[in-house]
Amino acid sequence: MAKLLAYYNLCPINNVDDFLGLSRDVDPGCVINTLGRNIILVVKLSNQRQIRSWTVLDRLSSKVVYDFRSERYVGVFGGKFIRCWSQDHNDINTVKKVKLYRSVLDLFSLANGQTLLLYTDGSCESLESALETRKQSKANPTDGTGAVQNVNPKTHTIRDVQVLVLDNGTPLLTYFVRKEDDGSLELHYALLNPGDLKLQKGFEKIALQRIGDDIKLASSCIVDGSDGPSLLTIWSDSRIFNLQLSLGQSPKREEGVGNVIEMVQTLNVKQPLSMTCIGKDYVAFYANNKNQDGAILVLFNVQFKVFQAKQFFKVYFASSRFWVVESNILLAFGQMLAVVPFKISKKQLSDMIGSQQTFDLTHTVDDESINEECEFLDTYSFSESMTEKAKQGGVFGESNEKDEEDGDTGGKPSCPRLYSEYEFDEALREAYRESLPVDVVECDSLPEDMVQIKLFNNADYTLGPLILSEKFEIILEELERSGYSEVEISDRIVPVLVQGKLTVDLAKCLKRYSVISERTIVKALKYALSLPIPEHDEEQETEQETVEVPKKLESELPNQDIIVEAQANHPSHRDLLNVVLSCSFNRKPMTQYIRKELDFSSVTVLMQHLEHLLLDPSATLTETLHNGDTFDSDEQTVSWIMVLLDSHYQQFILSTEDTLRAQLQRMLDIVHTHMECLHELQTLAPSLRRMIQRKTNKSARDPSQWYNVESITLY
Repeated sequence: MAKLLAYYNLCPINNVDDFLGLSRDVDPGCVINTLGRNIILVVKLSNQRQIRSWTVLDRLSSKVVYDFRSERYVGVFGGKFIRCWSQDHNDINTVKKVKLYRSVLDLFSLANGQTLLLYTDGSCESLESALETRKQSKANPTDGTGAVQNVNPKTHTIRDVQVLVLDNGTPLLTYFVRKEDDGSLELHYALLNPGDLKLQKGFEKIALQRIGDDIKLASSCIVDGSDGPSLLTIWSDSRIFNLQLSLGQSPKREEGVGNVIEMVQTLNVKQPLSMTCIGKDYVAFYANNKNQDGAILVLFNVQFKVFQAKQFFKVYFASSRFWVVESNILLAFGQMLAVVPFKISKKQLSDMIGSQQTFDLTHTVDDESINEECEFLDTYSFSESMTEKAKQGGVFGESNEKDEEDGDTGGKPSCPRLYSEYEFDEALREAYRESLPVDVVECDSLPEDMVQIKLFNNADYTLGPLILSEKFEIILEELERSGYSEVEISDRIVPVLVQGKLTVDLAKCLKRYSVISERTIVKALKYALSLPIPEHDEEQETEQETVEVPKKLESELPNQDIIVEAQANHPSHRDLLNVVLSCSFNRKPMTQYIRKELDFSSVTVLMQHLEHLLLDPSATLTETLHNGDTFDSDEQTVSWIMVLLDSHYQQFILSTEDTLRAQLQRMLDIVHTHMECLHELQTLAPSLRRMIQRKTNKSARDPSQWYNVESITLY
C-alpha cells in the first residue's frame, strides 16, 4: 500500500515552465537543483540544508546531472557546450568547455549510473559516446549517432521524457511528441544499447487519439508495471486507459490507446493535470479537485486499479511538473517547489483489505436466508436422557465389546463412544486444537448466550485477549468488516482511546494491528510519557519473597529457562510505554514527528527509559502478533535512541546540564562495550574456521623460521 507523508516547501522558484529541473545527487537524500540559468544547488531534502552551490556566467540550457561513472557533475551551456567538474571544484567558469556539433535538449541520469544525452531531433547516446564521436558529428551531423532525424524541432516539441531500465538491463527511452499545428500528441519509444545508449532499431509510435470530437486527452505517462512498461492515459470523459507496450515489435493499430481500467471520480479532468510514475505499478496525479475548491495529489495503483493515498492543497495551479528522487515526490506549482515523501509497502493486499476480518454470519446473511442443512439439524440432536436409557439397555456395551474384539484381531480401532454432553464438548475442543493453531479463551464481558470466535496468529497473552471493551470492539468490527486498512483503523481509534485515557484498550489496539502510522505512534507515545511511572520494584520484591531457593543445584550451570521465564513474566511487558516502543516504524518520518510533538524534557525522560531497557536483562520490549520471528528488543531500543538523537540533535549539543552529559557518557560506554564484544567475536572467527577445517593452531611460542630477534649490548 502507498502512503503520502506530510509535505513541506523546499524553495521558491520563478516560473514552472522556465524551471530547468531536478536530478538525484551522489549523496543519498540529496538532489541537484538547477534553480536558474546560472545557479546550481545541491540540497539535502530531510533538513532543506544547502550542501554545495555554484554560480556560472554562461547560461545553462538544461538541468545539471551527476555522472556516476566519471564521478563528476555535467552541465550543458547554450545547447552545444558541455562542462564536467568535481565536487570540490569551486569555480565552474574555469572548467574547459567541450563543444558538441549537435543541439542537446536535456540530460538524464539512469538508474545504472550512466548519463544519457537527448538531442533536439529525438536521437540519443551516452555521455562517453558523445565525447568520443563529436568529431564524427561535426563531419556528418545528421547521422553522427547512427540514426536518422526522428523529430523536426521546428514543427514538433518533445515533452515528458522518461528513461526506464528493464529487468534484463536494457534501457527504454520514451517521450511524447506534440505537433504545434493541431496539438496532436504521439508516443515515441525505443530500446537502447546498454553500452553506448544508442537506438537498437527505430522508434515505435502510438498516436494518442480516440473516436469522438468532444473527447480530449487530459494527461499521459509511461508506467513501469509488473508485466512490463505500459502507456497510461486519462481523458476528458474521466476514463483511464492502459496499453501494454510491445517491445521489439510494431504496435497494433487496432489496439489504439488500450483498455479502460478505471473511472475517475475525485479529479476534475476538464482542467490541466499532471501525472508521473513514482514506482512499480504506481502513478501520482496532481489535478484540480472535483468540487473545484483546491488541488489534490493522489496515488493510483495500476495493478489493483485503486486510489490509495490523497493529499489536498488549498490552491490549484494549472501549470505543474513532477520529479521523483528516491522516495520523494518533488512537485513544482505556482512559484513553489514542494517535497512530498511517500512510502510503498511490500505487502499490498494485506494493507488495502482489512486483515482482521471477523467470522460473524449475522451481518452477511439476510433475514430470509436459506439453510440447506435445516432438515438435518432439526432431525439430528443430542439428547442426554436417551443416552442414559441406552446405557441401561446395554446397547453401548455390546458395541464396545465388539470394538475390543476387532482391536484384538488387528482391525482398525473405532472412535470411543461419548455418553454425555461434557465428553462431547471436550472431544470437539480437542479436535479443534489439532486442526487449528488457536486457543479458546472465554471472555466474561460477553453474555452467557453469546459466543464470538476470533482468530489471531501467534497470539500474545501478556495483556490478555486482544479484545477491547464492548463499545470499541463493535467499532473495530465494523471498520474491519467495511474493508478499512490497519492504518486507517488505528488512526481513527487511537486518538479516541487517548482522549478517553483508556490505557488497557490502547495497549491492546497497538498490539492487535501491525501497520500503524508514525503520527499515531507519536500520539500514543506522548500519552504514555504523561502517565505516572509504574512501581515495578514493589512487585519484584513480593515475587522474590515467594520464590523458593533450591537446596542443591543439580548442575554447575544455572537453568537458562529461569532467565527466559523471568523476561516473559516481567511487568515491563505490560507497560503502555513499552508497548508503544515495540511498534514498528520508519525512521525518517518518525524523526520529524518526534521533533514536532515531543519537547526536550520528555525526550530526556524517554532516553533514561531506553537506557534502562539496555542495561536490565529482564526488562525487554515484546514483539507484536506479526513480527515475532524477526523482532529484537535491543535493536528496537537502539533505533529509538537514534531517532531521539536525530530529532533533538541541537538541543543535546547546546545543553549544559551535567546529568544529561553523564547520561550521554553512559550511552557511549554501552556502545563501547558492545563494540568490544564484536571485536572479540571477530578474533574468534578465524579460530572457529580453522576448527571447521580441522587445522591445528600454531602456538605463539613456536620459533619462526623467517627471522630472529637478538639483543646486543653496545656499551
